[in-house]
Amino acid sequence: MPDGGATQIISDTGYDIWELFESQSAFPSTVWLDHEMRVFDLMNNAGSWSIGSRIDQMLEACGSLCEDGGCTTTSGDVNEDEMLNIQDLITMVNHILGSSPLMDCALEAADINVDGTVNIQDLISLVNAILGSARSAELNGTAKIEYLTSGEDMIIQIKSDIDIAGLQISLINDSQLDIEIKDNSHINQESNFVGGMNRYLAYSIFNQPFDSRMTEILVHSGASLEMDDFQLTVADINGDPLNLSHSQMGKTYQTGPHRFELAELYPNPFNPSTQISFSLPMDDFVKLTAYDVRGNVVDAIFEGAQGVGQHSYTWNAANLPSGVYYIRLQAGELVTSQKALLIK
Repeated sequence: MPDGGATQIISDTGYDIWELFESQSAFPSTVWLDHEMRVFDLMNNAGSWSIGSRIDQMLEACGSLCEDGGCTTTSGDVNEDEMLNIQDLITMVNHILGSSPLMDCALEAADINVDGTVNIQDLISLVNAILGSARSAELNGTAKIEYLTSGEDMIIQIKSDIDIAGLQISLINDSQLDIEIKDNSHINQESNFVGGMNRYLAYSIFNQPFDSRMTEILVHSGASLEMDDFQLTVADINGDPLNLSHSQMGKTYQTGPHRFELAELYPNPFNPSTQISFSLPMDDFVKLTAYDVRGNVVDAIFEGAQGVGQHSYTWNAANLPSGVYYIRLQAGELVTSQKALLIK
């Protein structure tokens, strides 16, 4: 222990650490460390240490690291401000859509799953990192993709066996096409047309899954397109891709006439979620509600304006006890219901 009671943490021969830092010099007079934590000392302790040349070598070495392509940017920090936040999310979206491409270390930071491509998978991973959400177990989801025509439009129908958290479409075309997802009012939709490429993203900034495992994408004026014209990526809540199987059998999407109908729930019995599908004969304000056997509302599944045609939602009853429930659909003056059996 040196005088003054401070704990000695390093010493050289015959000298204590506090003697290394003298008031007449901004640097230790006998020992100092370089950028690689190597120790340099003045063996005879005579005169002063000339460090100018060594500092030049250190700066040159640091410069070489940058020139060699060594990036130290945190994964996901695409704007390189040492924070993960909404700014990184916006920057990554702009890169994926082709409106503001990333370069160098920013591009490397954007490829979060290190697969050589920045896409919806990295975007979902970034959302999880910003929210501090841990990965769930591997889901290994699959989805069937069917391409249907509806007048001059194309409907891309996605039927998956797990929840969908985001999707990305790339489409080469001579002109910009409007692409939109059906229902899913909580899902952010972004698109851009540049260099003959239509790019479309659908995701939640809170990583909430889509309304249903049956999702429909409308491509306006896309009826003449072929299945091979599309590059489609569908991702789960971990940012992992679903295995997709595609088909285009020349089928026509039903555009009417539709009737007011609540389809059979699937599965039923269920645990903890089931798919609820219904059709509307006209545009209307819709309430889709779950009740218990006493008539108490246990969940407002959806409430809002809906267009004519088919719609689908997932009801997750994980927070409810086993038992019988009723799903009630109301559109204007029309009302119908289905019995649901939750078994845990």
